[in-house]
Amino acid sequence: MKSPYRLFLILRHRFAVKDYRGPRYVSVSMAAVYLQEQGSVLAREGRRLVVRKDGQEILAIPIHRVDRVVLLGRIQITADAAALLLERNVPLVMASSRGRIRGILTPPQSPHIRLRKAQYTLFSDPDWHLAFAKDLVLAKAENCQAVLRRYRYNHPLVGVKSDEMDIQTSASNIPKAYDLETIRGLEGLISRCYFAGLTKVFASLKMGFGGRIRRPPTDPVNAVLSFTYVLLTGLVSSALEVEGLDPFCGVLHSPNRAAPALALDMLEQFRQPFADRFTMLLFNKRILGPEDFSPGPMQSVRLVPAAKQRLLVEWEKFLLLEQGLGAGPEKTSPIQVLRQKAHELRQAILDGAAYQHFRLGG
Repeated sequence: MKSPYRLFLILRHRFAVKDYRGPRYVSVSMAAVYLQEQGSVLAREGRRLVVRKDGQEILAIPIHRVDRVVLLGRIQITADAAALLLERNVPLVMASSRGRIRGILTPPQSPHIRLRKAQYTLFSDPDWHLAFAKDLVLAKAENCQAVLRRYRYNHPLVGVKSDEMDIQTSASNIPKAYDLETIRGLEGLISRCYFAGLTKVFASLKMGFGGRIRRPPTDPVNAVLSFTYVLLTGLVSSALEVEGLDPFCGVLHSPNRAAPALALDMLEQFRQPFADRFTMLLFNKRILGPEDFSPGPMQSVRLVPAAKQRLLVEWEKFLLLEQGLGAGPEKTSPIQVLRQKAHELRQAILDGAAYQHFRLGG
C-alpha cells in the first residue's frame, strides 16, 4: 500500500521505526528527521517522538536516533516534544513549506561569557573586521573558480575559462580594498562572473536558467538553489550556536538586520562547494527534471512534494559523503567541514587570531 503521507525520515544508522500502517516495522537509515506532512503534529511519548495526523499515529521515532529535526510548513509541535529535543540537545529548524527559515530552537548552552565578550571585542576591531571580510571574499572567489574548474575538467567544451579569469581579476583587487563597501562591491562582481559561468553549465540541460534570481525563483535551478541555501543556513546557524557564538553578530552582513548575520557570513564559504555542487549533481544525474516543478504565484517555480522528498534524501547523502574537499588527498564530508570551521572560528576568536575560511580543492 502506498503511503498517502509526505512525511519521511533520513537516518544515519539502520533501525526499526513503527510505520503508520500498523504493527509492522520498516527499516530506515538516519541523519536527520524532515517532516513536511501539512497539518500533522509532532508529540512526545516517553523517550520517543511520535507524529500524528487526524488522531492517527503515523510514525514513532526513538529520540536517541535523532540528530536534528526540520519542520517544513504547517506542522505543530507539542511543548513536551520541544522539551525532549532541548533535553537531548537536538536542534529544531522551523521553515515554511517553500523553505524560508522561521526560526531555530536550540538548548541553552553554558553562558560562554568569555567567548561572547571576545567575539564582540574582536568584531569591533577595524583591522580584524577588514581582514575577516577580505579572506571571506577571497575564499568565495577561489571556491567559485574551483567549482567551474572541476566542471570544465569533465566538460572541456563548456566555455567557462573566461569566467574563471574574470573572477580572478576581481579577486586580485581584494587585498587593496580599504573598507567593507569596497569588499562588498567586489563580492558582487565575483558573484556575477560566477553565475555567468554557471549559466553556461546549465545551458545544455534546458532548465531556463539565465542567472541568479531569488525573489521569487523563476526557474528550476534557482528554485533548488534557494531551497538548498536555506537548508545550509540552518546547519551553519546550529553549528555556531553549538560552539557558543552569537550568530547575529556578523562582519560582511550587517548585524542590524533581523537575520543571523554571522551565519550568513559563514555561509558564503560553503555556498559553491556544497549547495551549488549539490544542485549541479541533481540536474546532471537527472535526479530532478522539468516534471518535478510546478508554477507558483508571481511567475515563480516550485518543487513538487515528491521532488522535495527526493532532494532532501539526496542532500543528507551528500552531507555525509566523504569526498575530496580540501587541497590534500584526505577525504572528509561536508557536515564535518562545516562543524570544524565553526569550531575553528570559536578558537580564533578566543585566541584573537585570524580566521581562515574554507577553500575547495581542485
